Amino acid sequence: MINKIGQHYVTPALMPALRPSLAKLTLGTLSEIFAAVAKIGALLCLIQLIDDLSNRWVYAAIGLWIFSALLSSLSSWLVHNAESLFSARLRRQVAQHLMRLPSKTLSRYGDNQLRRLVSEDINTLHHMVAHLPSEFVTFAIVPVMSITIMLNMAGPMALLTLLPGLIASLYYLVFLPRFAAKYGAERMNIMGEIVTAVNDYTRGIRVNRVYGTQSGALASYHGATQRFTNGIIKWVGSVALPASIAIALLQAVSTFAIAYSISYRLSPSAMASVFFFGLAVVSPVLKLGHGLDYVTAGKNAAKNIGKLLKQTPIGCGNVNVGSKTLPLQASKISVINDTTTIIDSFTHRFPTGSCTAIMGPSGIGKSTLLRILAGQEVPYSGTTMLGSYELSTLTEMSRHMAIRYVPQEIGVLKTTVRQNLQLTAPNACDSEFFDALALAEVDINLDYDASLLSGGQQQRVALASIFLNQASIFLLDEPTSALDKKTALSIMQNLTEFAQKENKTIVMVTHDAELAQRADFILTLPKNAQLQDEEV
Repeated sequence: MINKIGQHYVTPALMPALRPSLAKLTLGTLSEIFAAVAKIGALLCLIQLIDDLSNRWVYAAIGLWIFSALLSSLSSWLVHNAESLFSARLRRQVAQHLMRLPSKTLSRYGDNQLRRLVSEDINTLHHMVAHLPSEFVTFAIVPVMSITIMLNMAGPMALLTLLPGLIASLYYLVFLPRFAAKYGAERMNIMGEIVTAVNDYTRGIRVNRVYGTQSGALASYHGATQRFTNGIIKWVGSVALPASIAIALLQAVSTFAIAYSISYRLSPSAMASVFFFGLAVVSPVLKLGHGLDYVTAGKNAAKNIGKLLKQTPIGCGNVNVGSKTLPLQASKISVINDTTTIIDSFTHRFPTGSCTAIMGPSGIGKSTLLRILAGQEVPYSGTTMLGSYELSTLTEMSRHMAIRYVPQEIGVLKTTVRQNLQLTAPNACDSEFFDALALAEVDINLDYDASLLSGGQQQRVALASIFLNQASIFLLDEPTSALDKKTALSIMQNLTEFAQKENKTIVMVTHDAELAQRADFILTLPKNAQLQDEEV
């Protein structure tokens, strides 16, 4: 049953992460069912106490309540433990899938979308996975048992006590979820715009100081907050009257008034059953008033995550090239953007122990070519070879160990310079870090916060990691774009010597002709051309 519920509320893409938790979720649900039965049994003992003033009914009720509490605690632990393990597996699954997606696919998702997918959407699944089993018991098992007992003890007329709860349930279970579905997505989008605007503003305060509050992130923030305020006012105005009616009907006095009017002539035990079990619908509705909203939100979150997981990742094989230094070769690579051919049958071999500079006008496909060579993008046709192996046949670890791709805006982590460099060389000593920083033309304290460095210094810290890396191939996209000419030329000379001395292959994109002259080869990419290169 739990498996079927999981398949209904969770998309198939999430089932591999959920399936190992199904056993605990099932045990948790069964524990909650027995706890509910024990609670109802305790109420029956109190009803029997009315006709038979015996201590045994008191002791039985107390024992059943204690048993129910223990089972409820066990159920809560089981389902929350299962959910936490499910969330951990799902986070790893989403993170690993994101790492394997082509750069072009990943670029379709904004920062806010990615943050929501790996954090907020997975958190939203908590209520649906951890609480849905107990709410299923509350909404289905308990009412059915309560109504059955009430009918047996008080007759069909007792069903009238259910009217307030049934009417109120129409608001909570029909009107409110539909209204939330209609406006919930809009509110989430607006909240996303607010978060994005705040992040953009904090990253670009200088820009906002120049252009004022009428444009840029601050203007977007003001617009989004105003739309959010207007939306909340509209929401409250639309739900206030139905909500007040529903809340009034859910008050115990509404049910008790009907219960007394139809049961005052019955026996004390029958009357007690009507009062005790007449809230069989009201109590679940009160508990599920917001619960089903979370279930709806959970289904939407599962849908979003499932849609991401359906995106085709970059393939990999089982070939391990080890630490061999192998030449990199592109064979008949073609790239088509929509209907425009960006790169047409590009073929080139990048020799080991050399530095190749790729030049060409903006938009010609230089960065795309680098991502294809790194295995982070799939070409329309053609193959990338590492020695005699296609790049797609290598294991992920082997490809990662062989090729290091450094994008133009790599940035640094908000931690010390030392810890940033340790990501590349965890076993290196401080003297090795200083040597690498010297080759990158930067003199800085290893304990300094790297995120507080200037753009040029951050770029040089990223370049320093190249001199520490054990990869055999380095693909650099505009590695000196934030540097002055003198520093850039000096680093370029160091990179070329590093490639020759350590038998590395360096391929870099640059628009600086003087910088390219320091490379061993220059590869020029004119529009739709296949290849133009020259040895320097």
